[in-house]
Amino acid sequence: MTELQSNFKLISDRMQRKFANKQSLFHYPPCIVPAWEGIIYEMIEAVEEWNADNPQDKVRFFQIKEKFGHLTVYLEPLSGEGVVKSHSDIRDKVSEMAQKAQLICRICGEQKVETVHESRVQYRCLKHYHDDSQWRVRQC
Repeated sequence: MTELQSNFKLISDRMQRKFANKQSLFHYPPCIVPAWEGIIYEMIEAVEEWNADNPQDKVRFFQIKEKFGHLTVYLEPLSGEGVVKSHSDIRDKVSEMAQKAQLICRICGEQKVETVHESRVQYRCLKHYHDDSQWRVRQC
């Protein structure tokens, strides 16, 4: 069970309080691993900038969550017209930011580095390199 799963209510309440002043940017409040908060702030800034530059094509976060150990982000248009082609720029930018979460340790928030562990290339932070209980290994 992940930290998010075991502490879902606590993290959810904390994130709702943390982003209460930005409620208009969220359909659902974000519920994420605390180590990823810096990335969330970057995405919020990008969306706020997009909305300021594109007042007719504003977007908001439909959902920000952990899914299969990945930071998953869905955007929705505020105009209610469905996905507009012009939104692809901001979706791509936010998606690129979300991918950075894969290189951040979920435990301590430090940068991961590429390592070889038991003949497998993995990304691990050096602080938690030897703690195998924190790493999921896919069995073939």
